[in-house]
Amino acid sequence: MIRELRRRRVFRLAGIYIVAAWVAVQVADQLFPAIGVPEEAILYVWLIVVFLFPLAIVFSWRYDISADGITRTQPARLGDDFDPSLRKTDVVLLGALSIMALSVLLQLGSRIEMAPLGLDKSINPFSIAVLPFDDLSGNPDEQFFVSGMQSSLIDGLSRVRNLRVTSKVSTLPYRQAGGSLLEIAMQLGVARIVEGTVLRNGNRVSIALRMHDVEKDEQVWTERFEDVLDNIMVLQARAAQEIANQVLSKLGPEDHEQFAAAKQVNTEAYLAVLRGTFHIERFNPEDMRIAAMHFQHAVEIDPEYALGHYGLGKLCLFQAQANIISPQKAREECFPPMLRALELDPLLPQAHLGLASLSTWQMFDWDAARPHWERALELSPSLADAHMFYSHFLGITGDLEKSTKHIERAVELDPHNPFVIGLYSIQLLMRDEYEKAIEAAEKALGMAPGYAFSYFTLVTAHDALGHESEAILALANAMRHILGIPDAADFVEAAYQRDGFESASLQLAEYLKVDWETRHVSPGTISLAYEFGGDYESAIDWMEIFVDTYEPDAPYIGALVKRTAIREHPRYKALVKRMGLDYWANQP
Repeated sequence: MIRELRRRRVFRLAGIYIVAAWVAVQVADQLFPAIGVPEEAILYVWLIVVFLFPLAIVFSWRYDISADGITRTQPARLGDDFDPSLRKTDVVLLGALSIMALSVLLQLGSRIEMAPLGLDKSINPFSIAVLPFDDLSGNPDEQFFVSGMQSSLIDGLSRVRNLRVTSKVSTLPYRQAGGSLLEIAMQLGVARIVEGTVLRNGNRVSIALRMHDVEKDEQVWTERFEDVLDNIMVLQARAAQEIANQVLSKLGPEDHEQFAAAKQVNTEAYLAVLRGTFHIERFNPEDMRIAAMHFQHAVEIDPEYALGHYGLGKLCLFQAQANIISPQKAREECFPPMLRALELDPLLPQAHLGLASLSTWQMFDWDAARPHWERALELSPSLADAHMFYSHFLGITGDLEKSTKHIERAVELDPHNPFVIGLYSIQLLMRDEYEKAIEAAEKALGMAPGYAFSYFTLVTAHDALGHESEAILALANAMRHILGIPDAADFVEAAYQRDGFESASLQLAEYLKVDWETRHVSPGTISLAYEFGGDYESAIDWMEIFVDTYEPDAPYIGALVKRTAIREHPRYKALVKRMGLDYWANQP
């Protein structure tokens, strides 16, 4: 029997099969994790190998493969009339073997395809996202309230140390998500997801919450919270604390202190703040006007309500960033409500964030800003806005390594927010990573066409790489979509086609100078045009105006001015030092 097995080359095929099977298993072991297939699926590869082995042995016993194709194996005693070609019975047998092999592959292969996917091993097990809540009232006018409930729960959870909480903006695309919770979790990079419903009936509110452990693919907690609106802050604190207890084994004393600080509120003032917040998040002048009415109403109803004062301060800061109010007016009007909010609630992280932002971009006071940045993140470690803006503060003052860590954390907490991605592109500019900066800026524009910061990133990055036409196009788009001067955009594009890059830039600078005060063209834009045109003395003249008028973008003249001829100029170095940005003054 052994001799016959050798003659029919069964042992040889078995050896080849075993080696090939081992290679297949090794390849699967390396490939499956890379393409998102769980390690458990390797079992099905082994089963396929085992089930196909007997079929391979049967085939080897009866048939040979040669240059003539598949033929019958010659018998031990060969007769003169032996014909190795296949007979009808052989065709039937080979068909049966093929069907059996295909059946094994389909049955076990489908198990691999349908095996439950696990979360990426790099995902923090103490990470969570709160998806937009469902409104059970069916009343469109309640949208502001439901949105506010989600925001409040996220704010409460964001204050818990050792818990990573996704920002609200990145959850909004999943308001009516059709994908599975696993898909959503993978896209947001979280291990747990909270869903909920909200119902307000008169002066009572009911919030039903449920939490899913995505790795286990099961609902692990559910609870309903009900109370009168006067106790809404206490209700929200209870809900956040319950969720945090489900995720973490133990909360720290600071966490308990913040939850215990929740207290009753004036219902009418609270609803006014929610309405104001709902409108301010739309980022347009008309909604800002409506938001101002609601925040002012909240303060008039309850002068001791910290969130009302914070709303007024936040609105003022947004108006300054959008050039709706002048830098001087921002310095006069934005600080008082922020300071009052912090006086009323020293544990309000957003108030520290607001004061840090005002000190940085309105006052250029780095020493005053730093403790508020640090306190905001100490109080709310998952506050994405704080990480995002703090990273720019650090870049402005020259701490690029720490700046990178914070902007990367902001992207992790708020991955679907074009504002975050746009500011990330600017941080990459600070590090002279121009190709990556362009990639991030284009990603932000893909998420929100016409998005502000991305155009300025493209302008600087393309100029640094010598891409003249791309730099002009980005500058023109910035003037169209951000600065609101489309005539200047048309002018510089025509000049570039006619006269080239440097001449067009100088013509643009002169064009903008004519009426820069009446339509508030930023001195920084005029300086940039002179810089591109090679008139570095004039560029520095306008940089000095940029700084002296306290334009909010002026702090970036250290980190984002890239041309060597300016960076080495004594007047430029003196200006940067005058701003207290010694790190950049000392760079080549």
